[in-house]
Amino acid sequence: MGSEVRDVKKKPAKVKFKPSSNAEKEFYKQLRKVAKTTGQIIDVHTKGATIINEPAMNKALKEYSEMLTPWAERQSLKLLESVSKSNKRAYNNQSKAIGKALKEGLASSGIDEVGMALIHEQVALIKSIPTEAGIRAQKIAAENFYQGMRAQPDQSVIDELVEQMGMSESVAINRAKLIARTETARSNSAFVQVRAESVGATSYIWRTTMDGAERKSHKQMNGKVVQYDSPPTLSDGTTGHAGTFPNCRCYQDPVLPDLK
Repeated sequence: MGSEVRDVKKKPAKVKFKPSSNAEKEFYKQLRKVAKTTGQIIDVHTKGATIINEPAMNKALKEYSEMLTPWAERQSLKLLESVSKSNKRAYNNQSKAIGKALKEGLASSGIDEVGMALIHEQVALIKSIPTEAGIRAQKIAAENFYQGMRAQPDQSVIDELVEQMGMSESVAINRAKLIARTETARSNSAFVQVRAESVGATSYIWRTTMDGAERKSHKQMNGKVVQYDSPPTLSDGTTGHAGTFPNCRCYQDPVLPDLK
């Protein structure tokens, strides 16, 4: 762990900079629709663990993925607007001076640029739900084919492959859930950092949910002060700021300057 990280005894602020749970739920609700349609496309083109017409399935999934672009952009924009509104409210409640800076636009510098980058990345993730499901289905079908070519196929393996193919929709739904949680937290962290740095903050306190379900390496970071220009390397070898890891529920509690 770098020298830029240190412990702090400061208690969490009454108004926490947690990512909006409502924003995550709504984003997931929309992405779940993509996952369900993806599962239906695969179901139509498969029988057991076999793909009836692989080119036709791939074509349908690719066309669906491309068709999602404008819709995905709208969903990403809705997410970012909701997240931005939530953490802006947290800033307003944290300090009257910070709130004034926000109203004057001082603490919004860089938000648009960060937002555009997030939209681009999130659209790509949404569009990957059907394409990745297709790749998974092809791998299952390939393994099933190899089993069928064996002199003595393992029926238990074949049964397992059939079951896996039948789970295409639920696997896609789980991926949608992961994207929703990760991107809500990542967007929140990005906006918190941009606004914090805009008013002169250089660090934040790493906050972890501490509900027993957090990763050990993230639990160890709870309460530590982290410099924005020096993302920490955690005990599991990963490097990054709070809220930027896959499925991460940690968040940044910025150490704000005393604006007059």
